[in-house]
Amino acid sequence: MSSPASFRDVTLAHTLRLMEEAGALDDAGEMTLAHVRQHNEQDRILERARLLGRRLGLLDDWARLKSGLWIAAGLLVLLAYLLAGGLLTRAVGSGQTLNAAWAFVAMLGVPLLALLVWLLWALGSAMSGQGAAPWSLGQMMLALAARMPWLHGPHSLALLRGANAVLRQQRLSLCVFGAISHGVWALAFALTLVTLMVLFSFQAYQLTWETTILSPAFFDGFLRVTGWLPRALGFSVPAQAVVHATPSAADSQAIAWWLLASALLYGLLPRLIALVVCAAVWRRRARHLGLDTRDPYFRQIATRFASMAAASVVDAEHAAPHQKTPLFRPHTPGRASPVVLIGFELPDSLRWPPDGLSALADQVHTIRGTMAERLSLLTALAAAPGVRALVVCSAAASPDRGAGRFLRQVCAESVGCALLPLGSEGNSAADKPQRWADWLAESDLQAVTFCATATDARQWMEHHRG
Repeated sequence: MSSPASFRDVTLAHTLRLMEEAGALDDAGEMTLAHVRQHNEQDRILERARLLGRRLGLLDDWARLKSGLWIAAGLLVLLAYLLAGGLLTRAVGSGQTLNAAWAFVAMLGVPLLALLVWLLWALGSAMSGQGAAPWSLGQMMLALAARMPWLHGPHSLALLRGANAVLRQQRLSLCVFGAISHGVWALAFALTLVTLMVLFSFQAYQLTWETTILSPAFFDGFLRVTGWLPRALGFSVPAQAVVHATPSAADSQAIAWWLLASALLYGLLPRLIALVVCAAVWRRRARHLGLDTRDPYFRQIATRFASMAAASVVDAEHAAPHQKTPLFRPHTPGRASPVVLIGFELPDSLRWPPDGLSALADQVHTIRGTMAERLSLLTALAAAPGVRALVVCSAAASPDRGAGRFLRQVCAESVGCALLPLGSEGNSAADKPQRWADWLAESDLQAVTFCATATDARQWMEHHRG
């Protein structure tokens, strides 16, 4: 059974996946250590990611990214404070007289609109079953942290893409980015409340309901609607008569308490409630965080772990019985087998695909060494059960661990496999394929059919196609 996976480790695994799209990493040492330390697919893949992350500097970049998140959070709290503090800007710019309704709208208009957009998006995501998140301060904070010049590491953007991939795959984007955004807004409103308390405590403001074209009845309704919740919770709310009365110190004091209560109940409280909900969803889903080992990339790594030979024992007489893992997929008798022709790291001097073989192949693939090509091939093989593969390699090349690993991956997705070392004309000394035959015989790949010539390969293809 797999142990719970941390968000950092899953992010590292997805980041390595993105990095290996440009080519496989040299991970022989990390694979061996991970195979020894862990005992199931997911834990081994995550251990490999941690070991590679330490060697490549991803763990250092992760630490920089965490530091950048705190700095970005401070900057965004300041931004949200400026957006939510329209009343303060108005107070500084227009002396000691403030329109109470305009102060309410300036202080709560943008934050309430942003909260409404998030709620509508969350509702739509819940109904559609998707976990996508709208653009928010949370996404801005993560992007800003990964791009800070003094904290920007060589793999920061790759980690950012990996984190986004995990959040998207696990349907966590909405709650994670939402929690960050709500936390930022909550801090901003807390600062706004403190600032308003200080200003109203040590300065005298004349709060009015002045208007040029609106009628007093409009402000009556505005005060009645916005003051209902504060009044229901026991806060002081000005009477309707203050809208029509000449401004006085007592009326301004009542209006000031109404503004403070509105900032608390309509600004801070909804963000705190949304923050608690998002944090609860994150905690519940984080307990089940893990890798999708059915993904072609992670399946490939798992296949490599499965193909690693067990450690030899000194006293073979007392060794525990070992059940050998089947090399091929099971084949259904009487079912036709499509034949796939695969060129593995062939030099440009060899003609590809060979005319006599390509006509008999149902699919033709070329592997030049990139991870994207290998993933595409393995995905195609997995989607066509019962396939047989003919792998063509350069006879002049030397068999190595990379070739063995690739053959095992192909065998794991096929019901049969053959190997043809193809030589170039006029170079018979270097193109003798016998070393490939000896290599197969001495490894755990004896079940792979060896074809010494193109004629042998053609006969093998015709036999299995028929």
